[in-house]
Amino acid sequence: MAIPFFSKLREKKSHLKLINKELQKVRDEIAAQTEEFEPHVREYMRKVCRGQGKMLRPGLVLLTAAATGGIKKEHVTFAALLEMTHMSSLIHDDVLDKADTRRDQPTPNALWGNELAVLLGDTLMAQAIVMGTEIGGSKFCRKMAMAMRDLCQGEVEQSSRLWDAEMSRADYYEIIRKKTATLFAVAMSGAAYLQGLDEEMVEQLNRMGTLLGISYQIYDDCLDLTGTDENAGKTLGTDAEKGKLTLPVFFLMESSWEDVAEQVRNCIERHEEIDYAALRGTEAFSEAIRLSVAEGLARNEEAREVLWLLPDTKARKALAEMTYRLDDLLRECCVED
Repeated sequence: MAIPFFSKLREKKSHLKLINKELQKVRDEIAAQTEEFEPHVREYMRKVCRGQGKMLRPGLVLLTAAATGGIKKEHVTFAALLEMTHMSSLIHDDVLDKADTRRDQPTPNALWGNELAVLLGDTLMAQAIVMGTEIGGSKFCRKMAMAMRDLCQGEVEQSSRLWDAEMSRADYYEIIRKKTATLFAVAMSGAAYLQGLDEEMVEQLNRMGTLLGISYQIYDDCLDLTGTDENAGKTLGTDAEKGKLTLPVFFLMESSWEDVAEQVRNCIERHEEIDYAALRGTEAFSEAIRLSVAEGLARNEEAREVLWLLPDTKARKALAEMTYRLDDLLRECCVED
């Protein structure tokens, strides 16, 4: 069974006990929101929302709030709507990736088919938008709507550039900024905005969330090539099958081992699945993972610099712990030569 990110963090004498009570309130709020749907839809939503995972984005909301003045009721609602938005995006991801398991459970598309799964994801995101109107004014709602638009645009751009050998590393970073880092960024900046912080501090926390989100996606991309379904708790290898160009793939295409670089590029140009199982024991593969991990670690280091702008509290320490735990997860992806 996969060990959730926050559970792993608690093993390291984490300060996350600070938000245990509020995280439960977020779960309760999500459960309450499922009752807002029409009876026939409600049962589907109960099943969909029962499979909450790492609660990483709600955790960022709550810890940012705790580190900048205290957690308000609005922060709990905001954390719940962000998690619902994230769950919606995962439903759509699983349809696109043809994944049949997530968090050791069947995905909605495996249970009910692609069409119904897509509609459930849309409905869940729509309810999150409704929740946003209840806790903030027009500026806050616009901020949320733009984040959701970025999230969707990132998915469109990624799906439209499968097997695209002309795609650049800069393109890759822009796509993952939108599809993954957007929710990390809005979690931290939205919490600060609801706290009433000045625009400069809101922007700094937005930057920190962006960096953490990019690092987390790099970790996820490495895990897709080095992990196992059992340990990850979800279907892996879908990136490779669909022709997604992730950071390790770019490093393989740029490898100093020219035979590997040529093989990978040729497969992409021909829309042929790359045999990563055969590459896994090579120095070129190990190097590609190490270089990818190094980029993720560098972004975590940059993200930690923002924490110096916050008061020295247990909540700030917990935010720092999260970045260090992500460092650990990244390093675990490295394979031995």
